[in-house]
Amino acid sequence: MRLHPARPRGTALLAAVALTTVGLATPASATTAVGADDVCAADPTTRPVGVYELTAVEDSGVGIWAGGGLTVTTATELEGRVVVGGDADLSGAGTLNVGTAGGGGSAITPAGGTDMLVVGGDLATAASTQVGLHASRGGNVVVGGAVTGPAPSTESVHGPSGTVTQGVGRATALAPYADLPAFAAGIAADAADGAVAATPTGGVLTVEAGERYVLTADAAATLRELHVTGTGPVLLTVTGQDVSVPALTYVAYDGVRVYQATQHLSAHFLWSFPDATHVRLGTNDQFPGTVVVPREDSTLTVATSTNGRVLANGAVAYTGGAGIEHHNYPFAGPCEATPLVEEPKPEPSPEGPNPGEGVTVPPTTTAENPPAEEPGAPTAEATPAAATGATPTAGATPTAVPTGAASDGGLATTGASVVVLAVVAALLLTAGATILVVARRRAAA
Repeated sequence: MRLHPARPRGTALLAAVALTTVGLATPASATTAVGADDVCAADPTTRPVGVYELTAVEDSGVGIWAGGGLTVTTATELEGRVVVGGDADLSGAGTLNVGTAGGGGSAITPAGGTDMLVVGGDLATAASTQVGLHASRGGNVVVGGAVTGPAPSTESVHGPSGTVTQGVGRATALAPYADLPAFAAGIAADAADGAVAATPTGGVLTVEAGERYVLTADAAATLRELHVTGTGPVLLTVTGQDVSVPALTYVAYDGVRVYQATQHLSAHFLWSFPDATHVRLGTNDQFPGTVVVPREDSTLTVATSTNGRVLANGAVAYTGGAGIEHHNYPFAGPCEATPLVEEPKPEPSPEGPNPGEGVTVPPTTTAENPPAEEPGAPTAEATPAAATGATPTAGATPTAVPTGAASDGGLATTGASVVVLAVVAALLLTAGATILVVARRRAAA
């Protein structure tokens, strides 16, 4: 998976794949697998923030991937499709909206009537769990194990309700998302490839859009302000096993502060924590950008509102702050689905559809293969040589024997062979005639 952050490389985004409802034991209809091309959707950078429009942008991607489980105690909204590999414990939350958000969201949400909360293990619900409340119709809940606590509501203020399905088994519930762990790992590796070391000065860091940067855990812990010059994606890798970014409270993108009305600019940021087993983000504020934590033995603890995608192969816990939210902004790339390590490609062959067809290959000049000669041009081979015992007649000009291009079976020298055969035949006829004459004279005598 190549992220290709450089601006001249284009602005192609990863295409989203549509998802369908999972049935009691097997998918109710053909479900397209979510793989390496499913982090980005339609360009989110033009979305108004704080102005909710019904089905403004239908997103078929995954807003939150928590491979090792999800715990929520302080969040009030998790916008976008939420997929949990293990158990989901939402019981510590009061009222929790999943799939869609109110007026402060991105309005980039799953289509009404599609899966909005998918859990591979068991689901413990919040006091009030509302799935797809603001969609054109309610969202679906799919659980591999059992649902405990108050039944989740799938009602929509705009249309019919969704469905709740439990007991389908982990493999069935998560079948469309089997490639997400490898995808997250691939993004993390690529984001760090060729990254330039960066260190805040007095807590302030200035970077250029369209480049990759790497910070140590110690440097990230001091980060208070992040300034981005230019426009384009911003890839930030933080090394270390125990990482905390607690104090980032001011982010400016091309001179514009990323906050509330300009929160859509979060789509240009991607944070990767490839080595971390523990990551802690923010303190009751706003954290811009997609967050990638690839280790399966990791825990991502969120104490601030997140704005982007969350792709964590380990556990995710929204347990800090108060009233925090996740706003679903797909990473605006550009992203291209190409191999992480690209092998060198051979030069295209000049041959036609069939080997040797329509191809003229210049001969290689060596001692064993002299350059081809034009007919009539004198050559060393055509010069009279003592070895042949031949003496050229006066006025005779030696000429080179023309050679054909083909070599199979001696087809190129067929003309010369005919001449030789004719001479031999003439000699044989002459010899035969001479013997006949001699025989007759002896008979007459």
